[in-house]
Amino acid sequence: MPNATGTRKRLADLGAVASGLAHEIRNPLNSLYINSQLLAEMIQSLPDSLGERREEMLSLARTDMKVTQRLNDLLTEFLRFARPAAKELVVADLNRIVADTLRFLEVDFGRRGVVFSVRLHPGPLQVFADDKQLKQALMNVLLNAEEASDKHPPRIAVETGIRRGRPWVRVSDNGRGIPAADRRQIFKLFFTTRRSGSGLGLPIVRQIVRDHGGRITVRSREGAGTALTFSLPSEETFKTATSHAAGKTLLPERVK
Repeated sequence: MPNATGTRKRLADLGAVASGLAHEIRNPLNSLYINSQLLAEMIQSLPDSLGERREEMLSLARTDMKVTQRLNDLLTEFLRFARPAAKELVVADLNRIVADTLRFLEVDFGRRGVVFSVRLHPGPLQVFADDKQLKQALMNVLLNAEEASDKHPPRIAVETGIRRGRPWVRVSDNGRGIPAADRRQIFKLFFTTRRSGSGLGLPIVRQIVRDHGGRITVRSREGAGTALTFSLPSEETFKTATSHAAGKTLLPERVK
């Protein structure tokens, strides 16, 4: 049976190959996008006498631009998963990370009519973490919650707290919930039930949380929404764990 070191090396090798392939794909994609943009500008300069024909050609060129941009965005997410950036660990307050992420999203979510309720732990929640990566994970969860909301107005509740010395953050939505048959699939790479979904958002969240020694719990009921919680080791616990071993003991996710 392969040991942990061998498994990590194979995963690293696979990530390197995937990263190289993604970069090779991205170059022609960028060329396609630029060419489609130039083509759209050329079509716009054609005489108005072409009428509907001109508009049809312009629509096709703009569609090509949107599809190319979508593929480029998908590659960016895949590269983030396949070759995650090295962590830059600092002592951070989980409450501040949550507040900064919500502030970043509030204008965009406000335009979409999202109603927020926020309840932060009264004291600081110190963690030893890469605050940029945690913001990315939280943003993915929030965007997922907003997309899952099928009620008007969409409501998202955000809470933080501490339990048994482990700071946590929970994001709850009033959406359609996760069907029972899908609940064990949501962290699988490329699994998605949305037409425009990439199937990378939640796997990236899990990767970031596990890299920080954390765990994820998901509770969902069809028609009653979903609550996703991730907890992290305290600052001192994580410092101790990372100083004793190169490997990590990964806590299992619980999905209900």
